[in-house]
Amino acid sequence: MKDQIFIGWSGTNNVALEIKKRLEAKNYRCYIGGNADNSSQFSSVGDTVIQQIKNCNQAIMIFQNRNDGQVSGNLFFELGYVLAMYGQQKVHCVKKRRETVVLPSDFDNSFVEPVDCDNDGMFADGIIKYFEQRQKMSVNTNKMFLINNRYKMRDYLQSHFSEHGSKCSDYELAQYVLFYMQAAHMFGDENSVLAEIRDFKRDHSLACSDELCLAVDVAIAFLEMVTQIKVTDGGEMYIERSVFKQLRDKYREYRSALNEKEAGAFEYWCKVFISEHASYAYGLYAMQPTLNEEKRRENMEKSKIWAEQTIRDIEEIEEVLPIKEYNDQKGLLALFRAYVYRNIYLSCRFLQDRKQELEYLEKTKRVRTALKNAFEPGSIDSKLYDNFSMEYYLTLAEYLHHAEEFSMDEDDVEDYKEEIRTYIEETKRKSEHSKYVERIALLVESV
Repeated sequence: MKDQIFIGWSGTNNVALEIKKRLEAKNYRCYIGGNADNSSQFSSVGDTVIQQIKNCNQAIMIFQNRNDGQVSGNLFFELGYVLAMYGQQKVHCVKKRRETVVLPSDFDNSFVEPVDCDNDGMFADGIIKYFEQRQKMSVNTNKMFLINNRYKMRDYLQSHFSEHGSKCSDYELAQYVLFYMQAAHMFGDENSVLAEIRDFKRDHSLACSDELCLAVDVAIAFLEMVTQIKVTDGGEMYIERSVFKQLRDKYREYRSALNEKEAGAFEYWCKVFISEHASYAYGLYAMQPTLNEEKRRENMEKSKIWAEQTIRDIEEIEEVLPIKEYNDQKGLLALFRAYVYRNIYLSCRFLQDRKQELEYLEKTKRVRTALKNAFEPGSIDSKLYDNFSMEYYLTLAEYLHHAEEFSMDEDDVEDYKEEIRTYIEETKRKSEHSKYVERIALLVESV
């Protein structure tokens, strides 16, 4: 279900009626300000407009002058109400470019988008184009906060086609699905979330937008892969060829399906996820025990290529989206950088590119340290904090093996070793001594 739109207007309702007709043909539900015949003489504001606004979650506000050359006072009342109800991102104010409308000084005309028009039809075209562009905006919440509070995204998914009504647009939900998939992976909930998203696709795929369908398919493909990861006796994770080939082929299709010409927040985030997952998949397949050395090397090289592509995708997202506004560069994007830096480090280690191996180990350590410091105990779910800590100490233990090449002081090396030992003892006390922790213990004792 797409959003329900309140259309406020001044002057005449001709354009509002045209917008309603066109948007409802696109599966939106629209309410034109006022009662059924747009006459207010038989009903109060409380009976009509306020109830209409409460039924909706976005608004288009059309600023036109009445015959007396003034904007209707009712429109300003409605504007204040929808701003308070929906927030500024969900309120779309428009005017004719050549028409001078008198607005309160606080607006300074910057709040209202001027639209080119020679007639009502052209004005309606311009408004709908502006409205649809605004639908491609980023989810205005820190993405690590969403992952930490994954129940919010689960609620958005479950309510989207329920009788209670959706809590976001299809385009927003497409973004939430990607972050929900990431949360499932970080919390170890892959199987249950995979079942939820499969059920959602089974029940609602025919009603979803292209972006939402794509997000659902990406999530299913990734979660199907990670639920089939195997572990060798030596503790190395890998996937079988059939699992790898299925994800690789699907991701080629999904990447090509992204709308590059009209890319918005979803498309930019989706590219990052697809690239990082592809790097991860190639690295996992490279560790398949029966693979020969040539094939292992080939897949490690491709893992590196996709990791480098992820870095370019992250840089692109930082240029075009309000990343700093939501501190995503310190949260989810930092985590992706840590993932791909490690993928490049592992690839270069296997490919015996010593210079790049050390370069990306250093980068991985720097980002892992920043993540661990940014999210202290109590600030996020303990499961996430434990993951950040484990990955930090694993990187640190690997880093210490190159202490001489990094020109580390002997005292610093001993301090780091003691820090790692303290961490290992703490995990034992909490009965959280996983294979990762065992690997950390072996690494630090062999320094």
